[in-house]
Amino acid sequence: MREGARGRSGTVVPSLTLLVVAPLFGEVLSTATAPLDLLLPWNLALVVGLYGCGALLCREVAHRYGLGWPGLLLLGAAYGVYEEGLVDRFWYDPGYWDDVGVGDYSAVWHINVLIATHLTIFHTAVSIVGSIVVVERLFPSQRARSWIGPIGMGLCGVAMASVLFVYWEEFYLPPAPVLLAAALLCVLLVLAAFWARDQATATRAPDTPAAWVGLIAFACTAVHFASVYSIPSTGLPWPIGVALTLVPVAIGVLLVRQRATGGLDGPDALRVVTGIVTFFLLLNIFFGLGGRYDMTLAALGVGFLLWRLQRRPA
Repeated sequence: MREGARGRSGTVVPSLTLLVVAPLFGEVLSTATAPLDLLLPWNLALVVGLYGCGALLCREVAHRYGLGWPGLLLLGAAYGVYEEGLVDRFWYDPGYWDDVGVGDYSAVWHINVLIATHLTIFHTAVSIVGSIVVVERLFPSQRARSWIGPIGMGLCGVAMASVLFVYWEEFYLPPAPVLLAAALLCVLLVLAAFWARDQATATRAPDTPAAWVGLIAFACTAVHFASVYSIPSTGLPWPIGVALTLVPVAIGVLLVRQRATGGLDGPDALRVVTGIVTFFLLLNIFFGLGGRYDMTLAALGVGFLLWRLQRRPA
């Protein structure tokens, strides 16, 4: 009994850390919110309820059911659909499209396909998988354990649903059938995560040198990001334009997937995450120099953390 209590108490700190790191990665590194604004109690409660509980729930489901990294990626994608397709609803907001410079390029059935795919990729790689990998490296002795029980999972789900309720009237509201389609897509991605577990197969040893994995992740992230915000001005038909923005993502996945299939416990998972996150750290440093120095300091702090983790044994 005492051993069980010690085990549960030992996972409290990792779970609480993930509740904070996920909003930092998903909301601050995206430059959506400056760090000091995030510390306002109401803002902090909402982002912890959305990002933090989302990442913790994805991590726990993937761990409990042995979904592996393909399943976790799909759960991350489901989270991205939930946040941007149902909570913030930036998929459908023409005002947001204009603010980020893509306009109505690729707008189909009230949905901007370019924005939808881009934001889903970001949340999958950074908000969910990135934050989980980093926190698991911070607490290696707890990496193979569940961090919350069924009650904790239920509370995470309630918190995420509560954020949806709070934001319901605040953001752009498309027709109901569009929201139902997004909800269905979210469910299908969760089901696909369990299907991917059953389809997992062993792969041969990787050929890609480990030293290049992070650089590949950084380069592919930068090219994807640049193409998302430049292709709409080229006049290319949107199916071709959106496909081109996905090419660097596909190349990155193909080049590093053999190391990733070794599991999120492998050392190269952190290298991949570091490569992806480094692009957003540089973005934060650049924007911070315009007067929001808290963004620059936060980016430098995350960069130092990643550097220290790289020097630790996996």
